[in-house]
Amino acid sequence: MSIAHVERQGVKTMKILVAKFSFKVPENSPVESERGKKIEKAFEYPETESDSEASQVMAEKKWSLKEMVDEALKANARSNAYQSALLPHKPSEVPQEDIKERMIRDYIRLGVPEDIARKQVDAVLAATSEPAAEVTE
Repeated sequence: MSIAHVERQGVKTMKILVAKFSFKVPENSPVESERGKKIEKAFEYPETESDSEASQVMAEKKWSLKEMVDEALKANARSNAYQSALLPHKPSEVPQEDIKERMIRDYIRLGVPEDIARKQVDAVLAATSEPAAEVTE
C-alpha cells in the first residue's frame, strides 16, 4: 500500500492510499489469453486523517453517522455472507487425507479409541459424500 497527499489550490486534502486486489480469471472467460491467470489490480481511495476532516467529508457528501454505520454493517454482512456462500465451492488448500487425519486426532483427544474414531470419521465422510435422499410427499 502506498500513500500520497494531494494538494488542491495549495490546500492539503485527504491522503490517497493505493491498495491491490487479486482474482483468478475463470477458465471460460471470453478473453482466451487471460484464462486461468491470477490478475492483480490496484485501486486508489482517500482516507481522512482526523475526526474534523471526516466530519467535513460527511457534511460535503450529506451523509449521516447512522447511514454510514448502517452501510458499513451491511457491507460487512454482505462480505461475510459472500465468503460463506463461496466456501463450499472453493477447493481446500489442505489435502482431504490430512483433514481426515485431523478429525481422527480430534476424536482421540476427546477420549475416543482410535479404531472407533476411524470408523466414525469414515462413516461421517461416507454419509456426506452420498447424495441426499429425496423427500417426496
